[in-house]
Amino acid sequence: MKPFYYLSDFPERRRAGKNYIAECPKCGKKHLAISRDTGLYCCFYAGCDFHGKLKDFWTERRSTGWQDAGSPAGASLMAKGSAGKGEPGGMALAGGGNAAFEVSMIPEDYKRLSPEVIAKIKPLTDDPETSDTGQLAARRYLADMGISLKTAIDARIGCLVHRCFGGKDSKDSKDGKDKKNAAGMMYQCIAYVNYINGQPVNVKYRSCDATASGYTKCWSQDSPTTPCPPYNIDCINPLLIAEENIPRLIVTEGERDVLTLREAGYPYVISVPNGAASDLSKGFEAFRPWLDRVQELVICGDSDLPGRTLVKHLADYFGTRCLFTVLPGGCKDISDVLVVYGADVVREIIGSACPHRTSDIITVSERADEIMNVLNGNYDHGYDVGYGPLTDRVFHPTDQGGLIIATGKPNSGKTDFLNDLTCRLMAKTGRNVCYLSFEVPDKNKHMANLIRLMLGKVNTAAYTREQLQPIVSFLDGHMVHLDLHEVSPTPANIIERAERVKRAMPLKYLIIDPYLFMEMETGRYNTETQAIKGMLTQMQAWGRNNGVWVIIVAHPRSLKKLNGKNELEEIDMYTISGSANWANLADFIFSISRIEEPDRRYTRLDMLKVRDQDLCRTGSVLFVRQPCGRYDERESEEQIMTEMQGKVLDKDRLPWMGLVTP
Repeated sequence: MKPFYYLSDFPERRRAGKNYIAECPKCGKKHLAISRDTGLYCCFYAGCDFHGKLKDFWTERRSTGWQDAGSPAGASLMAKGSAGKGEPGGMALAGGGNAAFEVSMIPEDYKRLSPEVIAKIKPLTDDPETSDTGQLAARRYLADMGISLKTAIDARIGCLVHRCFGGKDSKDSKDGKDKKNAAGMMYQCIAYVNYINGQPVNVKYRSCDATASGYTKCWSQDSPTTPCPPYNIDCINPLLIAEENIPRLIVTEGERDVLTLREAGYPYVISVPNGAASDLSKGFEAFRPWLDRVQELVICGDSDLPGRTLVKHLADYFGTRCLFTVLPGGCKDISDVLVVYGADVVREIIGSACPHRTSDIITVSERADEIMNVLNGNYDHGYDVGYGPLTDRVFHPTDQGGLIIATGKPNSGKTDFLNDLTCRLMAKTGRNVCYLSFEVPDKNKHMANLIRLMLGKVNTAAYTREQLQPIVSFLDGHMVHLDLHEVSPTPANIIERAERVKRAMPLKYLIIDPYLFMEMETGRYNTETQAIKGMLTQMQAWGRNNGVWVIIVAHPRSLKKLNGKNELEEIDMYTISGSANWANLADFIFSISRIEEPDRRYTRLDMLKVRDQDLCRTGSVLFVRQPCGRYDERESEEQIMTEMQGKVLDKDRLPWMGLVTP
């Protein structure tokens, strides 16, 4: 009968080269490989070791009367045989329940290896006269791996000839390789015998036959209990060691890594049960009380993708107790380090293990150099925004980024002043600006206005295209507009668009004018106050993380009239509409006021809040506005009044770009 006939017992199988992959009827894992040509099968899930001929399996099923009738193959013969016996692998319970891991395992649940398995394994010896081929093969392998015979003997390593899987003989034909891989081959092996409470509970065999290209990488395992326990877990067994708490335990990916670290002098070392594919929740379940006594866990994983994935899973499983190692380039695991660099470097790597860096925790030691620079005056002292010393005294930003709030009474010139400010930032400091101007529907006119500011001219009709092109090109490289027609202007959408801009240019300022047009994300907040706080926190965090100043124009609440007159109360940082969080969260807050009286006309900037007062302080600056839209700072009202009467004072009249003027 052809093998494919018996495949009807595995309806969920899938093809994989010369094999089928199906669910193992013993362990329930989808690790069963069935040769399409020979009908030989083998489960490669660690601890299962289910293998044989498909015909024999088919015959046995029918002779026992076992039926699965549409049930998964995991309802296995093994489960049937162990039902009701209280074994960890048992699947059947009275009442039809599934017993698998409904009760947490304990170390005593692990069964001893059978006497037949133990009898096959020869303990390594240090007999110098031995001629045993198994002993010699194991010694040669261990020596090439940098493991001393003493370390191996102390670890109770054994040797034998055993059938292993996964090997390919290059001398065979392609079909021959598949047949041997499915059926396994006999190899000289070392045996990693694992113990719980001093009793052997499972053993992994690793081929140690030397070839022209190195050592074969074949293995198999005997384990009467699944899941397999971590290798060398007895090293932290509270019944066997005197220490009440284990200061540091090293967790590796494989048994050989355990030997490597024991060779380097570390007594507390374990490996995960089944390499990078380990199910940590099951493999460590029985030993959580033991592991809870460990203060720190050094995760010493492999550098390949499965190894890095395992490291991530271990970090998630053990949490903040984890320390992590960094391997030298070219070394896949810590065992490679031992072979290439020696035990001293292994100890250096383990000794330098540290937690994953996080910006949430800042220590003095990691900032020692920066602190010394601050003490010596070597830090970012900020930059002049381009007006002069008076403005510099109240507004002196750094490239740290954060949140700036601009406010002012209606028609006070907030947008007009911001246009001048951002043009100066671009022209005189080279910084890049992104505008989200809801109150400027015509972007063409806005950009043309910025060009006039750059020129310092009201009328640009006399300039040729060639004369204006340098400014156009400069602005093209230093500014963009957001329009947000495709998405709603929520904080998340604004940040997403700003991120796109940032990827295209080194963005330093994001102008949102005004806040009123932003949409709060419905359902996230119950009140306007909460919504504003959430938006401000989001914008400030994004700005600081990216070194961008987010400038938001916010209108004040309805201001009270003073003494029944037309004069309105003065604006402070708590008069902004909606929430006190405007004042609490901002790094800078300034208001713009326009004074227009017969004998005095000027604009006043009141810096209401400065978070870092090492660089600048709160205060006021007066400006006169030129017809082209530029603002010139002035020292006092008296100076402004004198200027209005005809006294000529300095004005910023020259183009901010090297242009040929008509």
